[in-house]
Amino acid sequence: MKATQLLKGQHREAERLFDLALSGMGDVRRATDELTKHLLAHMLAEQVVLFPELLAIEPDLIGGACEEHTVTRFEIRRVVGMAPEDPGFKARLVTLRELVTHHAEEEERDLLPKIEAELTDDTNERLGRQMLELFDALIAHSHRPQAPIHAASRAARAA
Repeated sequence: MKATQLLKGQHREAERLFDLALSGMGDVRRATDELTKHLLAHMLAEQVVLFPELLAIEPDLIGGACEEHTVTRFEIRRVVGMAPEDPGFKARLVTLRELVTHHAEEEERDLLPKIEAELTDDTNERLGRQMLELFDALIAHSHRPQAPIHAASRAARAA
């Protein structure tokens, strides 16, 4: 699979996970955890595999994308650190969604067409395979059981 196809597919999956987490239906914490793991693995695979290859082609776009990843990681920490029943949770999740949506739209509009134009199909395929392999490994590693967030630890974080 080409890197460009993989990225588009992962963007659509993030949209689906945002819809699920924001719906308030079912286990919102589980949906949010799945979403944040997906986003973190996606961003890391981009930064480790794709971005170094693209620095020579589009250094400004890559620099901007890295900055957006930094801001997104900050917002992910804010969402993960808050219980879904807390009053500000949904607002933080909506803010995260806006950041990710802006980033994905920009990437699909500006970066992916350049990848298609500048890289050979073989290189695009190789990068896609490498990104998917790293993404899958990160997701598999992140499925270790997590300690539940207790009311006392939430209160300590809020203070």
